[in-house]
Amino acid sequence: MSEGFRIDRVCVRRARPPGPFFADPGETNVWLVGDDRDVVVVDAGGRATDIADAVGDRCVTAVICTQGGRAHVSAAVDVGVGLCAPILLHPADHALWQAVHGQRRYWRLDDGQRIAVAGDEIRVLHTPVATPGSVSLHLPHLGVVFTGDVLRHGCEAPGHTPTPSTAPGPLSALPADTRVHPGHGDSFLLGEAFSSTDRWVRHSA
Repeated sequence: MSEGFRIDRVCVRRARPPGPFFADPGETNVWLVGDDRDVVVVDAGGRATDIADAVGDRCVTAVICTQGGRAHVSAAVDVGVGLCAPILLHPADHALWQAVHGQRRYWRLDDGQRIAVAGDEIRVLHTPVATPGSVSLHLPHLGVVFTGDVLRHGCEAPGHTPTPSTAPGPLSALPADTRVHPGHGDSFLLGEAFSSTDRWVRHSA
């Protein structure tokens, strides 16, 4: 791992679908993972110019989409083309991608795939909770995981925050002190997500 390895969070406004009847879509987290030379962009939502400004003069080795929904891919093509980086998406979300970007192409992202960045490696975990092609991105050496919409901070409703018994296998197997960087909202520890849901389940019983 590079000595200057770091994770930067960029909060961007979610892209509003065309039409006058959509509410304010809120914010999406764009994550920049790498060092002062090389970086991977996770979930290129919002405006490409905001992401490019945050990247600066670093080399983008990949634009990884944790899912194909608009909030996570709206700027992916512009960032990928503008910064000469491949776009990676799980093929199970192809229909969602097409709804935003039509026939624009991307590289296939698969469960178990490993992506090198700045002397470390990102491991792809297929976690099809939010969408059929949702993935989580695990960096074991740092003890962090990027989950997109699979886990979110403060969600207290079944189907949004899994319990240990219903979470996708790869996430339930991670240590409780793994830091979760979600697609929306603040970061938190994996064990906190599970324990808060367990409390919700007990309270509702």
